[in-house]
Amino acid sequence: MCSASSSSARAAPLPRWARASTVLAFVLALVGLKLVMGARLDLIRDEAYYALWALHPLQAGYYDHPPAVVWFIKAGRALVGDFELGARLVAIVSVGIVSLAIHRTAMALLGDHRVAALSVYWFNLTPGGMLGLFVITPDAPSMLFWALALWAAAELQAARDGRWWLAFGLFAGLGLASKYTGLFLGAGIALWLLAHRENRRWFASAYLYAGGALALAIFAPVIAWNLDNGLSSFAFQFGRAGAVDLSLRDLLHLPEFVAAQAGLLLPWLFALVVAGLAIFPTSANWRGDARLGLLIWTGVPALAYFLFHGLHATVQGNWPWPLYAQLSVLGAQMALAWKPGGRWLTLVQRQALIWQAPVGVAVGALIFAQASTQFVRLPFLDQTRVAHGWPAVARDVDALVAETGIETILVDDYGLVGWLSVYGAKMDADYRVLPLGEFHRYGFIDLPVSDAALQWPVLLALPAGISAGGVDAPARHPEPLMRLGETATFVARIVRQGADATPAGAIDIYRLERPRMPVFGSD
Repeated sequence: MCSASSSSARAAPLPRWARASTVLAFVLALVGLKLVMGARLDLIRDEAYYALWALHPLQAGYYDHPPAVVWFIKAGRALVGDFELGARLVAIVSVGIVSLAIHRTAMALLGDHRVAALSVYWFNLTPGGMLGLFVITPDAPSMLFWALALWAAAELQAARDGRWWLAFGLFAGLGLASKYTGLFLGAGIALWLLAHRENRRWFASAYLYAGGALALAIFAPVIAWNLDNGLSSFAFQFGRAGAVDLSLRDLLHLPEFVAAQAGLLLPWLFALVVAGLAIFPTSANWRGDARLGLLIWTGVPALAYFLFHGLHATVQGNWPWPLYAQLSVLGAQMALAWKPGGRWLTLVQRQALIWQAPVGVAVGALIFAQASTQFVRLPFLDQTRVAHGWPAVARDVDALVAETGIETILVDDYGLVGWLSVYGAKMDADYRVLPLGEFHRYGFIDLPVSDAALQWPVLLALPAGISAGGVDAPARHPEPLMRLGETATFVARIVRQGADATPAGAIDIYRLERPRMPVFGSD
C-alpha cells in the first residue's frame, strides 16, 4: 500500500538530507544561484515580449495570456529596478514559496519528512522546475499558484476545516489569472470530491461555493477583457484543441510529448510517476485513499487533455509544468514508501533514489554554465545564445537612429519587438519600435491609426539568419517587403555577440519609404 509511512519509520531519526535545515539550505542556495544568473543573462525571446507588456499600463488581459506575468514583472522591477533581474525576481523568489508549499503538502497528506524533503529536491532539480521558476513567462505564476492551491487542498484534507476552501479559491483564481491551464485544476478538484465518498459532504458546505465564487471574482476581469475584445484570448488558447484525424504524421506528436516529459522530469521521476498513475486505478486501497487521490485526480484533466492534444498537434514541453509540484510528491512517495512486486520495478525505485537528484544537479549546472559562457558550440540550435548581446544591439540601433535621423523602427517579429523596445527603454534610447504585423498581439500599445500618423521614411529591422559559416548575407527581397509590394534600401547590419564573443545573431536595417499598401490602415 502506498500511504503514509509506518509509525516506526516516523520514529526513526531523520537522515541529515531530510531535515528541515538541510532542505532550507538547499532552497536558499538555489535561489541565490538563480538570482546571480538572473542578473547576468539577457532576456530570452518570450521574456522580452512579456517585459514589453510591463512597459505599458497594466491590462486585465492580453491576446496571448492573462495578466499575472505582468504583475510579477512590474513587482520585481519596482523592488530592484534592473530590467533582467527585476523581470525574473518574483519567479525566482517563488522557488522558496513553491518549495515550502510542496513540503507542507507532502507532510499534510503523507506525514513523512523524508518524502517531503525528497519532493522539494526532486521538483527543483527537474529541468522543468529549474527553468519554470527562473525565466519569466506565464508558467512561473501558474506553477506558483497551482502549488499553493494544492497545498490549501492538502490542508483541507488533513484538517477537515472548510475554511481552507477560501484559500483554495484564492490561489485557484490567481492561477486562472496566470494561465488558462488553471481551468484543469478546477475540474480536477471536482473529480477528487466525486471520487471519494468522504469528500462528497463538501458539496453541502457553503465554504466550497464561497471559494468558487472567490476564484471566479478574481478571474472576472479576464473574462470581461475577453468580452470587450471579441473573446480573442480565449479563442487563441482554446482554439488549439482542434480535431483529431489520426494521421501517421500527427500521431508522432504523442511520443514526442512523452519523450519531452521524460526529459523535463528526468527519466527516473517520470517512470515513478507513470507507475503511480498506472497503479492508482487498479488498486482498491489506493483508489480509496483520498490523500493520494488529491495528487492524482487534480492532475487527471490536464494530463488527459495533453494526451488528446498530442494526437493531432505538438504539446509544448512547458504546458505540464504546473503539475510538477504534485508529480514530485507522488514520485517521492513511490520511491520511499511503495512496495513494488516486480524486480524491474524495484530496480527503477532504487535507481531513482541513486540518480534523480545527482543528474538533476548536473543538468542544471550544465544549463546555467552553457547559458552563461557558451563554453560548448552546440551543433544544433542553442536557445541560450539569445540571452546575450542585446544591450549592445540597442546602443548600435540608437546610434544608427542618430545618424539617419529616422526614429521609427518597424519590426516584423514579436520577439524582436520586445528586445528592441525593452533594451531601448533600459538605455533611454531615442527610437520608437512599432510592429509591422500581428496587430492583435499589441492591444496594450497605442498604435498609429493610419500610415499618415507616421513620419516617413522609417527603418525596418529584420532578423538575419545564422549559418555554419556565420551570419547569412542580407536578404535582397525580405518577405515583409514582398508582402507590402515594396523595395527598401539596405542601411546596415548589426551583429549581436554571444557570451563566447562570436556572432550569435544579427539584425538587418532597411530604409523604407511610405509603401503603396497601407501598414496601419488607409487614411
